[in-house]
Amino acid sequence: MTSKTEHTSPEPDEAELPDADIVEEPEPEAEEDLTPEERMERERDEYYENWRRVQADFQNHRRRQTQVIAAAVSASKRELLGELLLTLDYLDMALKSPVETQEGKNLLMGVKMTRDQMMQFLAQREVEPIDSQGNFDPTQHEAIENVTGTGLEAGAIVETIRTGYTLGKDILRHAHVKVAADDEPEPVVEATPEATPETDDEG
Repeated sequence: MTSKTEHTSPEPDEAELPDADIVEEPEPEAEEDLTPEERMERERDEYYENWRRVQADFQNHRRRQTQVIAAAVSASKRELLGELLLTLDYLDMALKSPVETQEGKNLLMGVKMTRDQMMQFLAQREVEPIDSQGNFDPTQHEAIENVTGTGLEAGAIVETIRTGYTLGKDILRHAHVKVAADDEPEPVVEATPEATPETDDEG
């Protein structure tokens, strides 16, 4: 009696199946396979890479903090200078007031000296008045009124209501000005035909 022996192929091991999506990386050498010198070199390289990573993070953090501090200082500076400009406006208004008495003239001289000192203080901090002569410039001026009948070309500045100032190359405050506009054409009145007197026909 002959016995039939079933031959079954062994199942392939999962590790031996090819996988196109997995890139096999060489396994690092086992720690016990390294010599003491090689182990020290590996630790040295790891410490160096960690130090470089920490150093880069620190530089980025310091750069961000510097930018934040600079922005905060700039905002505080602009706010303070803006308040000083309001005080300067009041001094300019006082200087325009008519004075007749000697006491008033002496007071006016003190106001002028105070204004000059403040202008010198602002100039030391790169704050300069905006020139409001000539034509309107939207980057420096703000038109609060268009004026007709001035005899000037359209766009010319007629009057400065509030002086503007620059902070370095930036605008600290726009100048408020009145701007000449085109004269409105006179309305055309159509002439009405004159009425002709009616004459009676003599028959």
